[in-house]
Amino acid sequence: MTQVITFTTTNIRCVQWHDDYVIYDQLSGDTHVLDEVSGGLICALSKQALSRFELLAILTDLFVEATEPELESYLHDFVEKFKLLGLLISE
Repeated sequence: MTQVITFTTTNIRCVQWHDDYVIYDQLSGDTHVLDEVSGGLICALSKQALSRFELLAILTDLFVEATEPELESYLHDFVEKFKLLGLLISE
C-alpha cells in the first residue's frame, strides 16, 4: 500500500489583500506577502491538510493551460520554498 503524504502549515494567519495574501507566522513573528496562487495554496493548507494530488487539482483549476509537467514543477518549487521558510510541513 502506498503511503499518501499530506501537507499542512504551521500556526499561521492569512489575509487576502487585493491580488496578494499577507501571511503572518505566529510562531516566528515573520510576515510574508505572497502572490495569489502561493497565498491561496498556503491559506487552503492552513484550513486542512491536503495531499499532493489535491494540491495539483487546485493548481489545475487555476492554470487550465498548463501542462502536467509544468504543474508538477510549480508544486515541487512551492513545497521546497515554503518548507525552507518553515511555513509548510509534510505529514
